[in-house]
Amino acid sequence: MNQVPMMQPIYPVQGANYALPQQPSYNAVKIDIHNPSVGTPGMAQPQQMYQPQYAPVNAPIYNYPQAPIYCPMPAPSEPVATQAPVYYPGQPLPQAPVTYPQAPAATYPQPVQYPQQPAAIEQQNVNYPPQMQPVPAPTQAPAQVPAPQVSNAPAVEAPQPVEPSLDLNGFISRLANPDFEGQAAAMEDIADIVNKQPEKASELVDKQVFKALNDIISFDSSKVEGPSQKQIEIRQKLVQGEKVSAEDEKLANAYSPKEMAERNKSYALFSIALLDKVYAQEIKKLSNNTVPLTDLPSAVNVVNQLKDNPNPMVRESAIEALSYIQEPEYKKDLTTLFTVAKNDQDASVANAAQAALDKLDKVA
Repeated sequence: MNQVPMMQPIYPVQGANYALPQQPSYNAVKIDIHNPSVGTPGMAQPQQMYQPQYAPVNAPIYNYPQAPIYCPMPAPSEPVATQAPVYYPGQPLPQAPVTYPQAPAATYPQPVQYPQQPAAIEQQNVNYPPQMQPVPAPTQAPAQVPAPQVSNAPAVEAPQPVEPSLDLNGFISRLANPDFEGQAAAMEDIADIVNKQPEKASELVDKQVFKALNDIISFDSSKVEGPSQKQIEIRQKLVQGEKVSAEDEKLANAYSPKEMAERNKSYALFSIALLDKVYAQEIKKLSNNTVPLTDLPSAVNVVNQLKDNPNPMVRESAIEALSYIQEPEYKKDLTTLFTVAKNDQDASVANAAQAALDKLDKVA
């Protein structure tokens, strides 16, 4: 707020229009009898000797001009002589009103007037005559939602969910597990992925996977428990065509730990052949070149098992593995290997080598 200026004492303002006496006034009241002086106090006047004046006898006590009580106003054409008011020393001068400059009134921004919502009209219970009952207002229909406009733009297909990649570490851990059944299950999964999901098979072409498979092949199963004597006798009866009980047949078909280790060697050889073929195909796609047989991962170990493994089942499995990865570029090397294996002492190995040569002859 603007502060109200403090009130100042009223003093004559310099320059104010005051009517001061034009001439000195002589008044008997102000005459000093002992030291008479006329005029303004403080000013010296010439001294005159006082001489008493005596009025004649029968003269009026007061000598003043006689004038009519009523003095007519002069004509408008004549100037009216105005006599300035007479002021005596010590008499207070009239004070002219002092006008102080007024500060401009403070202006404040007017509050914004927002439109007020009409107050809800209270429903009054009015008893209308039967013939003047108010008609209820129709209920407002719900707003119609406009139908979506069909765009001519091609529909955007929803992204297909990306299937998670293979758990490579999980495969390696399962292959390295000393549990023979777990190893066999992992190698069966490798075969399923290569046959049913070839787009993911290349993820298994890993150095650690091949190392785990080679460890299975080189495992020394001589220190592992083999089949019991009873199992051997029951199997001989089955080979001779004799009938055995269901319980004995189940016992004869059960694998001993040593047999499971040897079986896993055959599985590992075939798993290497599956992954070697995937590797050779990928290299051919990228560079249009064929990897030599001896440069395929772990292919040399497969050839060594065909030559030196004492178990005929493992040697036979090596022939089948090499036959699976045959390519026209490998025909010469495979022919040499199968020809040597055809002279194996074990009949099953020799027969497998001959079948591989026959199949190789059909490769252009």
